[in-house]
Amino acid sequence: MPEGANPAADYELGLRLLNARAMQRVLGSLGDPYAMVLRGADDPYPLYTEIRERGPIYHSGTGSWVTADPEVITEVLADPRWRMSGPDGSPAAEQPLPFYGYGTPGAEADEHLRLRAHWEPLVDPEALAAHRKTVERECLARLDRVTGGDLMADYAWPVATAATGALLGVPAAALPRYAECCAGAAVLPDTLLAAQPLALVRRTEEAVAGLDELFGGAPGAPDGTETADRAVRVLLSTAAAPATAHLVGNAVHALLAEPGWWQALCRDPDLAPAAVAETLRYDPPVQVEIRVAAAPVAPAGTDLAAGSHLVMITAAVGRDGARHPEPDDFRLDRQAEPEPLAFAGGLHHLPVAPLARAQAEVALRILAEARPNLRPSGAPVYRRRAPVVRGPVELPVLGLGET
Repeated sequence: MPEGANPAADYELGLRLLNARAMQRVLGSLGDPYAMVLRGADDPYPLYTEIRERGPIYHSGTGSWVTADPEVITEVLADPRWRMSGPDGSPAAEQPLPFYGYGTPGAEADEHLRLRAHWEPLVDPEALAAHRKTVERECLARLDRVTGGDLMADYAWPVATAATGALLGVPAAALPRYAECCAGAAVLPDTLLAAQPLALVRRTEEAVAGLDELFGGAPGAPDGTETADRAVRVLLSTAAAPATAHLVGNAVHALLAEPGWWQALCRDPDLAPAAVAETLRYDPPVQVEIRVAAAPVAPAGTDLAAGSHLVMITAAVGRDGARHPEPDDFRLDRQAEPEPLAFAGGLHHLPVAPLARAQAEVALRILAEARPNLRPSGAPVYRRRAPVVRGPVELPVLGLGET
């Protein structure tokens, strides 16, 4: 038995997680589209359409209120009465047994203002302009030695973790451990909503602890000893590195699905920013934002008590035909359309969004320049019970290892 293991605690937590999964499965079978989203689907967008058709906001059998309405989402994200967790850091009572339901430390808007001095120098325009050169070197170095045919394992994830690690000052000798921890912590946002298997929960916990140690945290040290600088680096590692990898994977999958668009990018690699922007509309790496009401509120005229839990399907807004013509078509030539609500709030809106976009743009441009013969060789594989984070676990391709 591992040192520090607590069989009684594991049994209790495992039972709660199992009950939550069973509850969500039953509710999904009864026709609740949000419960089906929690269970997982290779293509969740038809479920998002069902959620939109239920009106601006509806009460799911899971206990959460759910919306895919752009006006409601925009209103909530701008309202300080909606927080990432309860005012005391506790989860909302209606949440369906989340493990990490207390929210992400440092994710409130006021916390970001307090931490601005620690994250802003990493992602200001001048820093990102210099960082793009680092990302380019990492992309080219990876392509020089790639031999496999999985875009995620052989390119997207190695580039994302190496580039993010370089920005955060991870020593070269520690990069393999850093990459392992980033991948292990990628499921963290999903644990806010969808109960995961116990073993995965414990691996996620270990990955976050590993990142904290890499950035100088002492195991078992009191919370008050954690510096703001280290907290920012851990948060960027658990958010920006996975967002970059998934953004690259989702973009390449969409581009290869319509070979004309991949060829267009290869002819003009400067279209990489357009490809990233369209991916953020069409299939973003962050699909959901969640908030808890700190006071009574009435979005869309619906009275909600303090403590109410609201799930905002931000990815659905990009497929809203009232905002985007031909919303289910991936196109690089969209003009003058509303900004998508991907990376819409909190941590995603501030340091993560510019970093993930910059890294993904460089990764796509280099890939198009170096591998114009890239083509799909099989269907992508997606992880189940991943309502917040979306990206292929595997994306089989041909031409990645060719020179």
